[in-house]
Amino acid sequence: MLRRQDVRAWTVGWTLLSDALAMYLAFACAWIGRFELGVIAVTDTPPIGNYVAAVTLWAGIILVVFQRLGLYNIRAPLPFLVEGAQVAQGMAISLAVLFALSFFLRAQFHFSRIAVLIMGALGIFWLLLLRKTLRVFWGRFLRERGLRVRTLVVGWGERGADLVSHVRSDVNSGREIVGVLADEAPADLPAGVPWLGRSDALEARIEEQNVDEVILATLHFPSRRISLWILACEQRLVSFRLVPDLFEVLASRVHLDFVSGVPLLGLGNFPLDHPVNRILKRAMDLVGALVGLLLSAPILLVAAAVIRLESRGPIFYMQERCGREGRPFRMYKLRTMRPDAEKETGPVWAQEKDPRRTRVGAFLRRYNLDEVPQFWNVLKGEMSLVGPRPERPVFVEQFKEEIRHYMPRHAYKPGMTGWAQVNGLRGNTPIEDRVRYDLYYFENWSLWFDLRILTATLFSFRNAY
Repeated sequence: MLRRQDVRAWTVGWTLLSDALAMYLAFACAWIGRFELGVIAVTDTPPIGNYVAAVTLWAGIILVVFQRLGLYNIRAPLPFLVEGAQVAQGMAISLAVLFALSFFLRAQFHFSRIAVLIMGALGIFWLLLLRKTLRVFWGRFLRERGLRVRTLVVGWGERGADLVSHVRSDVNSGREIVGVLADEAPADLPAGVPWLGRSDALEARIEEQNVDEVILATLHFPSRRISLWILACEQRLVSFRLVPDLFEVLASRVHLDFVSGVPLLGLGNFPLDHPVNRILKRAMDLVGALVGLLLSAPILLVAAAVIRLESRGPIFYMQERCGREGRPFRMYKLRTMRPDAEKETGPVWAQEKDPRRTRVGAFLRRYNLDEVPQFWNVLKGEMSLVGPRPERPVFVEQFKEEIRHYMPRHAYKPGMTGWAQVNGLRGNTPIEDRVRYDLYYFENWSLWFDLRILTATLFSFRNAY
């Protein structure tokens, strides 16, 4: 079932398909106009296979260029003129790259430059048309299923009124204004938009209204209160943004989002906030999980035999952990402790020379072999190869109140290994340090960084007990 939390990824996926389709439509129109209808005289018709190959390569180039230009940052659609200018810019860059490649591949790769230029012009038209069409029908689909982003506006005034007016008039914005918080009931509040009380009721209203996003419409609040609101949103994995003053827009170099034409400053975007990066990471996870399960099969067979020989009880150990967005899932491990390990103590962390471990279990934990079954969690999409280690719900509830910036580590999938773990931060080590390393990983994510961590994991045994 499609959930509100997954709408953005689905939107980007459909937009990718739409852009690829636009390129092939542009090719079909250019081919028919150039070679079939004879709009421009030609001496002979080249093999169509050359053009299909060129368009396929071109579509791939465009998707990469558009990603770099931010055209798949679908958290909020760009105004039409802004999007049109960026699409034209991306088209020009992709044409330059395609012509450069054709120069080196000319001996095997012949096609008419005029036809390609026609495709470029038609491509801009089809890209904008299909994007607009997709936005209309996708927005209607989300509205019918109640999957719009539930937005709570804090503060009022001219900027708050403009924001609410623009969002409500733009049926394809993907947002639903659930209400407004202001210290006094606004006299000009539009019909159908409820006043939900004073701004100090923010945390209660987030829970009560099942809010996905908080937008601060005015900065006329004490900075201390705004800091607490940001922290409250972090703890609940709710997006927090604000409407900037014109001076702030001109004086700042941050990237702007737009909601129905209203500029918004985003706070703390990470590389994995871009769905294309998540798609790349998921592709690596699928390949890695399949290869990992295949290569680890002999280890699992041997481990299963010795675990069963040493002590009674199950071979595998399943424990509830908190995954992406804090959702619980069952994580698989090879059993390394007595079946009644927490009968007397309740949930506790493992310690060095933990008496609850079996002899086989101590060996498996020492060399990280007890984590091998989590390749199955990765294949199911509950975990990633690399990311923050998942924690049990009882500890998450404790840490989110005690440790600042703890909950943002749940904005993405947990991992079999992570930057904190390869630096020895596991077992009975300070949770504050782990959070700091997890946030560093998010801020600096790349596929190369993931590969570096995976390689380091093979030689990282510090505090593995």
